[in-house]
Amino acid sequence: MSEPGTRDLLAFALELADAADAVTVPAFYGGAEVRRKPDGSLVTEADEAAERELRALISRRFPEHAVLGEEAGLGGAPDAPARWILDPIDGTHSFVRGVPVWGTLIACERRGVVEVGVASSPALGARWWAGRGLGAYRSRALQGRAGARGGERIRVSTVDRIEETQVIYGSYRLVAGSWGGRALGLLGASWRQRGYGDCWGHLLVAEGSAELMLDPEISAWDIAALLPILEEAGGRLTDVDGRDDLGISHAISSNGLVHETALRLLRGEERPPLPAPGRAT
Repeated sequence: MSEPGTRDLLAFALELADAADAVTVPAFYGGAEVRRKPDGSLVTEADEAAERELRALISRRFPEHAVLGEEAGLGGAPDAPARWILDPIDGTHSFVRGVPVWGTLIACERRGVVEVGVASSPALGARWWAGRGLGAYRSRALQGRAGARGGERIRVSTVDRIEETQVIYGSYRLVAGSWGGRALGLLGASWRQRGYGDCWGHLLVAEGSAELMLDPEISAWDIAALLPILEEAGGRLTDVDGRDDLGISHAISSNGLVHETALRLLRGEERPPLPAPGRAT
């Protein structure tokens, strides 16, 4: 069997997103059984059912591929030609509280590079996707199983000064306690700050609605799908030391133009600038 191209992998990832939506949407609107995992985080039957469905579809289409998922871990040969990385519901806590800010994240990594990424947020009526060399796209209305095939290309913003940035973050408690507390200085220097957590914050950066997203605690499945989307949109996602691999434990995403300044501020190598006049609240 010939090796699938990037377009083939992306087309299949979009099919997987359709299948995940079919599982997660009824559970979101109909209520889902919730339990607490050993680490204290929440999991629902919809998380597990969606991941089971995605694993089954991948096994049928690409039986030689490995799969890493948040709920069931790693399966497949260590020398597999490709690895799918799944987060069936990114934002489970929002999901169980009826907040529509959650999404299914699907990525395919090949030869150490995340080649395609899809983020489907059906409760927001939106989907984002990218393939290396193919650009990054968004659809604001998902209609039928064909889903988000005819989306618009997205690009990061052109803001290049911290004083003019809109900064997104997830948990204020985690952000305030991370990077030696220096994130608070960055927030204070920025134009506007909002707590839109989980994948949506990074995707707002990718589509140019914000310039920075601060994510103090992440795993590989939280960022794999986001890496190609952000980078194909012209942005960056790294840790505070500039690493952009799947082993990082926190993530800063940006439009690229303010990235190095943000990293220096978080490392304490630079003092926060004074906020620009007329700052938003």
